[in-house]
Amino acid sequence: MESEKYIVPAATFAEKPEEYEIKIILPGIGKEDAELHVEGRTLTLKTRSKFQNPAGFKQVASEFEHANYSMSADLPELADASTLSAKMESGVLAITVKKRPESQPKKIAIC
Repeated sequence: MESEKYIVPAATFAEKPEEYEIKIILPGIGKEDAELHVEGRTLTLKTRSKFQNPAGFKQVASEFEHANYSMSADLPELADASTLSAKMESGVLAITVKKRPESQPKKIAIC
């Protein structure tokens, strides 16, 4: 029996003043084919590609592989995992997670 093959997808991690943003490239994957979990500070993504070549189709070149993707990443210590949100659009999964309120910059009034 052949074991399933998983590829680590391309991802970018960005820090903004009030949140972190993760963008993950998932060609050929729809939101119904992706599972995203967080446990503690560990974020885990697993996808399942449903793409099949049509009968009689012979592929001679491809810019990307239709594959299953899997990855795990630790969220920064300042991230508030309870605020995590995700949106899939055009093969890009955008994940945002707010920073804990106590870690955000504050302006202190001088009396």
